[in-house]
Amino acid sequence: MKTKMYKAGPNKYKAYLKAAGNGYEVGFMWGKKSLFMGNFVHKAEAQEWYSKMNQEYAHLSKKLWHDPKANVATAFYNKFISNSFYKHYYDYLDKCFGKYTKSYHREYTKDLRAYNKIKKNWQNKAPMSYSRKVA
Repeated sequence: MKTKMYKAGPNKYKAYLKAAGNGYEVGFMWGKKSLFMGNFVHKAEAQEWYSKMNQEYAHLSKKLWHDPKANVATAFYNKFISNSFYKHYYDYLDKCFGKYTKSYHREYTKDLRAYNKIKKNWQNKAPMSYSRKVA
């Protein structure tokens, strides 16, 4: 489990990366309240997102600081952090899924070409009966 602690006035934030089941969980917490949580199947993608998430928080905390004494400002700031992380998380997933979709399309096209090539040599010597059972 990897963790990184951040402090903004009296508020303490924790970014973490841990194994969860057959995958990995990356999250960001304020005290015991979860502000962000994302799941990954591959460790490399989880680690890459963990580092991007930490960079994003460093950017947010330097550019958009808040007065930690006001409870309203803290609640708004936490909601803002959460929404920002989810926006960047889904952008990151779109990038990852695009990579997978592209490879699946390529493999499907390759398999379809091989199937059509094999299909040319098939000869139907005896007709097979075909029936569909209705449930």
